[in-house]
Amino acid sequence: MRTRVTAWLAALACAAALLCSCSKRTIIAAGESDDLVVVADAEVTPAALDTLVALAHSTVPWLLDEQSYKTTVTSPARARDLLHRRHVVLLGVWNSGEVHELAAGRITGLRSGEPAALLLYEDVWAEGQVVAVLMGRDEGDLIAYLSSHRAEILTRLETAVVERLSRTLREHPEGSAVAAMLRERYGWSLAPPSGYDLLSGAADRGFVFLRRTQPDRNLFVFWTPGGPELVTRDSVLARREELARIFYDGDRVEWRRPFEERTVTFAGRPALRLSGWWANDELLGGGPFRLHCFAVPEQGRVYIVDESLFAPGMDKVPLMRNMDAMAATFEAVLDAGTP
Repeated sequence: MRTRVTAWLAALACAAALLCSCSKRTIIAAGESDDLVVVADAEVTPAALDTLVALAHSTVPWLLDEQSYKTTVTSPARARDLLHRRHVVLLGVWNSGEVHELAAGRITGLRSGEPAALLLYEDVWAEGQVVAVLMGRDEGDLIAYLSSHRAEILTRLETAVVERLSRTLREHPEGSAVAAMLRERYGWSLAPPSGYDLLSGAADRGFVFLRRTQPDRNLFVFWTPGGPELVTRDSVLARREELARIFYDGDRVEWRRPFEERTVTFAGRPALRLSGWWANDELLGGGPFRLHCFAVPEQGRVYIVDESLFAPGMDKVPLMRNMDAMAATFEAVLDAGTP
């Protein structure tokens, strides 16, 4: 009898464990790529909070001065339903108030009492989330840091947001499957989100593009034999105009709109990044584009990865940020079997 009871209890324990494991859910971060939840302490003065919000609302010149993020401000006591959003900023003072307790309760390794600095973490309350912690010794410390490090804070936050979303795309089964196919066929990979159609275009001429509609989003990859000598503004723009004439019904750069040229790191390599607007005189359309051009000496190739958008009347920042994340999944194949 005792053996039967023991066996029954063991079975019950196993069933309970199985039930618990099955009922455990992974929470996925929610929100658009320009949503930003700011959780601020009552101890933080309006001046410090206003400085942070103004920074988050900084405009993006090449996107016709749309603001970088749309903010929702809340207190720790009211933040419960917002802590699973995609982007969260914790703003507070060390050893004072609920924000410090909230951060210390979820994030290990915080060094209390340090001067104000931007600390970035992932997946704190939800998978796919970026959490920024801005803690200072006092309100003056926070204001001074926010005021003197505006560009750095925005750049680091933008990089973290795009990289986290990019990794989500790589890890998703659909994106991973497309990446594997592209890797085998063309010697490079890219992981698009769902909803994109892969159009081979003219792969024999080094051109493949992906498209999604409503609104219209295009990303093309072009590759050609060559080296760093081809990675110049004039060369890249001439090549883009040629490709657009053939495959994009004659799109051209709209020079009356803002244009930005920067040297950045893309796919782990030095790259030329050009951001501007395209226009099409015949189709009476236009919108933003961004391209990265870089050399992969191991393959003897130069690549252009180009994103473009047609979304009249819609916010461009979140759509382009999502496309930036897709472009950032690009990876060149460096083994001997590269086509």
